[in-house]
Amino acid sequence: MRPFPKFRSPLLAVLAGTLTLGTASLAGEPEPVLTKAGTPIHPANVEGLRRAEADAAVAAYIPPPPPPSCPGVIDNGTVRLGVASAGHLTVTCTTSTLSSGTSGTTDVGLRYLPTNAEAAAPGTPCEGWGVASADLGITGHTSAGCGVANVTVESFTATTTTATSVVRVGTTFRVTHRYVPSPATPFLYQVDVLIENTGTVPVADLRYTRGIDYDVLPNTFSEFVSFAGATAPSVLGVASNGFASLDPLAVHTTLPTGTPSFTDLGPGDVGSHFDFQLGALAPGRVRSFRLYYGAAGNQPAALGALAAVGAGTYSLGQGNWNGTGNPLAATGAPAGTFGALTGQPTTFMFGYLPPQPVTSCTVECRSFNPNEIYTVDLLGTQDICLANGSSYIVPVGVLYRYGQRIQFNCGNYGASFGTLCNVVPGPDSCNAAVYDAICSSPVYAQSCLP
Repeated sequence: MRPFPKFRSPLLAVLAGTLTLGTASLAGEPEPVLTKAGTPIHPANVEGLRRAEADAAVAAYIPPPPPPSCPGVIDNGTVRLGVASAGHLTVTCTTSTLSSGTSGTTDVGLRYLPTNAEAAAPGTPCEGWGVASADLGITGHTSAGCGVANVTVESFTATTTTATSVVRVGTTFRVTHRYVPSPATPFLYQVDVLIENTGTVPVADLRYTRGIDYDVLPNTFSEFVSFAGATAPSVLGVASNGFASLDPLAVHTTLPTGTPSFTDLGPGDVGSHFDFQLGALAPGRVRSFRLYYGAAGNQPAALGALAAVGAGTYSLGQGNWNGTGNPLAATGAPAGTFGALTGQPTTFMFGYLPPQPVTSCTVECRSFNPNEIYTVDLLGTQDICLANGSSYIVPVGVLYRYGQRIQFNCGNYGASFGTLCNVVPGPDSCNAAVYDAICSSPVYAQSCLP
């Protein structure tokens, strides 16, 4: 193979300081030499490696400029995603900066801006998802480079920071993926997933699959992966094969069942694959849950971000690097376990939060006006919220899901749902079962995922 051109890199400035990775600063080092070939590259990545070797361009060692004008390329200033119209990651973006490490690419999938490291787009991009009814035998899946079946895009909207994809899987499912920055940490994007049964037949066994082929610098196509929460109730199976079929009904080879975690599997051309079993879904109802994609500069920061959002089921993708040389160089850096142990220079992550039922519901005033004061029985028959001593606002039913406040006006939501609040003289109450029914409705489901 023709080697990448060698050159001496400038010092990487991150924020106002100097970034030191492992045992060596990025400035003043001799040109690194890849001393370990690692495990064989998966055949699906061979063509991607050839394309990268044929490109004489090399990665810049500074954070990329503002988001390029490519539809679906979004970021929060720390993590950049390329969201395709069908809801999977990785889009072509010729105006993007070439990513760091070996096999740099301008395509954007899952990128950490401080190091310009890209984990989803190099080689053959296989990040994607699938939805199925195991009992009815209905299935569909999509990805950028590893297959699409029975998925039709209904709508796609994006800003510079958010993206929402709505697709149909046959005539049975409408699947929405909503990507927004996590309010809890800059290292994660939250992905709200809503699956609606648009058919006329109940689904008894709803499945969802999500997979990514992690390609992590410095030696792209040779990395380590770790998993946690593999025994969570809705987790059907976990695998380190990033090229496994995204069809939830396909036969998937999984890691040993009954094992809650797997640490530093590799090095190899590996990834993350989760199969989820989500129960029954009646016609006209929605099942919602939350995923996360993100990256951080080391393992403690990554684990802290996952803990901040409560994601106990997750995977990590970390580099095959011994801590010396320049891990951002297009020529790679010496391989070893330092990257897996510390998570430097970049740890990529995927997280999952299962559907959460409502466990409590209270009657309160709306939270957006700090001058509102909740006054009981102001009119004798109905409680109201007095604002600034004169006007009043109808009380709201409030719950917290995924740690975030959700509120709906008190009232009767119709025969299919019922009356949310019991607003009577004396203490008011709120019906959590009605809230659950409201949140399973296509009309209100997205409002239940703030």
